[in-house]
Amino acid sequence: MSIERRGNILNKKCGMSKRDAVNDPPFFAFDRDFATDILQSAGSDVTTKKSAMEGKDFLHRDKPENGVAKSPPGVTQRLFELIPSANDSEVLQTLAQNRMGKDNAAIEFSRTSLLQRTWPRLRSVATLYIVALTLPISILGCVALVVLHILRGGRLTALSPHPTGNTRKGYQPTAIVTGARMTKGLHICRHLHKAGWRVVLVDYDRWWMQGSRLSACCAAFFTVPDPEQDPVGYFKAIASIAAKERAKLYIPVSAPTTAIYDSLTQDVLPKDCICWTLPPYLTGRLDDKTAFTDLCNKVGVQVPKCFRVESAQQVRELNNSPDKLAHKKYLLKSIVYDPAHRADLFTLPSKAGPLERYLGRIEISQVRPWIVQEYMDGEELSTYAIAYKGKVLAYADNEASISCLSYGHIESKEIWSWVKTFCKETGCSGQLCFDYMRSSSDGQLYSIECNPRTSTVITEFHDHPGLAQAFTDPESVQSVMKPLKNSPPVYWFWNEVATLLTTGHFKTWWETVTQGVDATFDPSDPMPFLGLHYMQVPVLLVRNIWTGRPWKKIDLCIGKVVELGGD
Repeated sequence: MSIERRGNILNKKCGMSKRDAVNDPPFFAFDRDFATDILQSAGSDVTTKKSAMEGKDFLHRDKPENGVAKSPPGVTQRLFELIPSANDSEVLQTLAQNRMGKDNAAIEFSRTSLLQRTWPRLRSVATLYIVALTLPISILGCVALVVLHILRGGRLTALSPHPTGNTRKGYQPTAIVTGARMTKGLHICRHLHKAGWRVVLVDYDRWWMQGSRLSACCAAFFTVPDPEQDPVGYFKAIASIAAKERAKLYIPVSAPTTAIYDSLTQDVLPKDCICWTLPPYLTGRLDDKTAFTDLCNKVGVQVPKCFRVESAQQVRELNNSPDKLAHKKYLLKSIVYDPAHRADLFTLPSKAGPLERYLGRIEISQVRPWIVQEYMDGEELSTYAIAYKGKVLAYADNEASISCLSYGHIESKEIWSWVKTFCKETGCSGQLCFDYMRSSSDGQLYSIECNPRTSTVITEFHDHPGLAQAFTDPESVQSVMKPLKNSPPVYWFWNEVATLLTTGHFKTWWETVTQGVDATFDPSDPMPFLGLHYMQVPVLLVRNIWTGRPWKKIDLCIGKVVELGGD
């Protein structure tokens, strides 16, 4: 497909005319050759990269003369001027790969037929009807639990001061938390509020309807441009909010494709504001599954063998080389986060027919690399850690799955040792999530990937009184914090109801809801529960009725409808 054709498809999806696109090209309608240039320049030094990037934007690319382009500076140049840390090889590579994922998803969706868009719309209408039916049950249940909470001597959460941090008790420091549309963001908000902090929530414009903004812990709520569409506008908005609110703490709760942008906000925050992200270059390295594997091998922690592939032909060659694969089974998966194919679990070696059909459904290129990773058949595990200067301040683990909606600490000494070693050897500061497989063949523990961002595993600290200290005063933490012993696991009530109706396993459902706690509902702060189910989710379903995007499920954990090309 030509660059012009690709740009026209994306501009049409964004409601832009061809003339508008030429005069003011959107960040997200960039060309494939530009992304390739980023990757080619990634191996050069910073000066060379800046020259190669100068004068280019994400849609149009003029041929440079003597190494310098004639066209006026575009989005990329403005981004470098505002965010110097963006001019780094691993950061550029991550930005290019994530952007190409969105680009391909938009093109894939543009090829869907009217019939293919009708079924998702019908599902959304039916789901909206079901959601409406549950509203009276949720309201009655919330009222009953809140009244019971008060009768037992409990109190409702006191509203945060607004609009400033000045209270009768003195100055209250302000923390900015992003991404609270997800449960993990709401939990951080509640922890900070209980610790005496004033919490300001920030999210992208399209997430104005998130349920967490109704929380009593939320002192103020702002929306900002999506960094994948308007990166310069996003960073300027974050800088403005942080300055206006006199923020002392910045905790981003990132989506998979936006973690790299959140790490770059360090360049625009006030100097006295603690930013709980990894450095941008390390975020890019850990997001790349092959780079993460190389880093683990240097650190001395165990990971499965893998190969990086940047073309379909490389996959075919590996498939036809049983000796290279050591006669073992390997998993083919995207290095870039891909919600549409992350659960495919396509393995090599494969017969030629199935392999060619699968390769026809996906794109493998230099800008869209995949990994061929040794397949692990066994127990899947996950961890979350807060690290500061190589020291682990907080740690939790759990049994996991591709779509995990139940969290409980398992206290694995082997995983704890792995995480502690990794953080110590890398000297990292930030939030990390590691996924593991315990091989059924040799019983060994292997880390299969790292997500350099907040994990939902943090919900295991829901009743921990001191977690906020790890964020607000990391120097004072003397020993690692772990979920409390006998702490009830968390679940999402209406997800469990749906599971009950589809499986009929009443005993399992009863044990889950009586022995655990809902991840969103808190009798002292009940509104986010209602906001998630009856404001956030319905708006997403109405949007889907409008767009007709194919979708797999409603994920209450991250508060979204999992659509084709989603985040």
